[in-house]
Amino acid sequence: MNTYLKITMALNDKFYDDAKDLNLASQIEFCTGEFGYNNTLLNLETVYTPSLNDRLYFLKGVTIPRVKMKNLAVDYKIKTVRDITDATHIFGSSNSFDKITDSIYEYKIATEEFKAFMLLAKDYMDVFKYERIETALEFYTLPEILTDHNTLHNVISSRSLPFDYTYDFEKYYRYSERFVILSADQKDNYEFIINKTLYDESALLLHLNGDAAIEIDNVMFESLSEMFASSDRDNWTLAMEIMANCHYDKSLLYLELLFCDHSYKINDTKTKSHVNFKSLLSFLGKSYGYTTNVDDIMSSLKKHNKFTKENLDIILKLHGDVIQNSGDSDYFKVKVITVNSETLDIMKKDYTYTMIEDPIFEATFPEIEETVMIEEEIVPELIKIQVQDEPTDYFTL
Repeated sequence: MNTYLKITMALNDKFYDDAKDLNLASQIEFCTGEFGYNNTLLNLETVYTPSLNDRLYFLKGVTIPRVKMKNLAVDYKIKTVRDITDATHIFGSSNSFDKITDSIYEYKIATEEFKAFMLLAKDYMDVFKYERIETALEFYTLPEILTDHNTLHNVISSRSLPFDYTYDFEKYYRYSERFVILSADQKDNYEFIINKTLYDESALLLHLNGDAAIEIDNVMFESLSEMFASSDRDNWTLAMEIMANCHYDKSLLYLELLFCDHSYKINDTKTKSHVNFKSLLSFLGKSYGYTTNVDDIMSSLKKHNKFTKENLDIILKLHGDVIQNSGDSDYFKVKVITVNSETLDIMKKDYTYTMIEDPIFEATFPEIEETVMIEEEIVPELIKIQVQDEPTDYFTL
């Protein structure tokens, strides 16, 4: 985020067309923020290793269930703190940026363009106010300053000014743009965290349920799937509670498969708003109203370094028909096409068409040191040499 200079100006009420009546009023302030919406404020680390006596601070937007911190409190004497300056580790989430910022709309003008206007307007301003603006601009390095609609459209672009100045709306700015600023109560926190390492809450969530937490394997996955298939909504709630309290890392694939198969029912259950389940959503990077498809599962495996043949086999076993019917996607490509059994009977032979050729991987072999055998005695050897167009001769060496 940058600290922008904001200057607003106004024509005095008595001014119409007579230059002697013109007295430009002005106001100066500074605004810390950025145009557009790029979450550049929070660069979150995804790996956290608990250590003895760690003190954790949670930024707004973090959904860590405090009750689950008891395991870390017992094992590592870790505690949470309310004062960010007392923290050894600061945690945020994908929602933290929205929680500590506000969005407003600001007009802007090129700094050099505004300076050109000020040189012409100098004689029609209070000397003290002009010098304040001149001083503020002296060390200002950003290419734009902020202003408001009245300054841009009714002052700088006014046709009644007693000096010749034309603002080029085609070249510069006409409309306001979204400007993201820090919330008033977050300015001190921002100054403190700007040069510090911040951690994603998902890095902490991995440690909260503990190694003793249940792992959702194939058997448990089938049981949970049966719960969601039930017409009894209490079964849905129980399934979601098991999901929220499982070992996230070990259960990742089957968690994603459950979201893929049952997103509608999960979204239609109040349990989705429980703090424990919201933590699971945060760990998986899901938001309310989410749906999960096969490519989403693959992205999650990629994010958590779980691309394995075994996991891909499970996905294709359960959702291979979806991939087959949908064709190419971000992660899957149709390699071979064949025809149905009836067509094969007519052709009286097998048929496949290859869409993608097999990639060629260069084989690598370990270097083998050459061993030279030295014989104490060289045994004469009879060598047969074939000379072209000549009779065969034998030589004894």
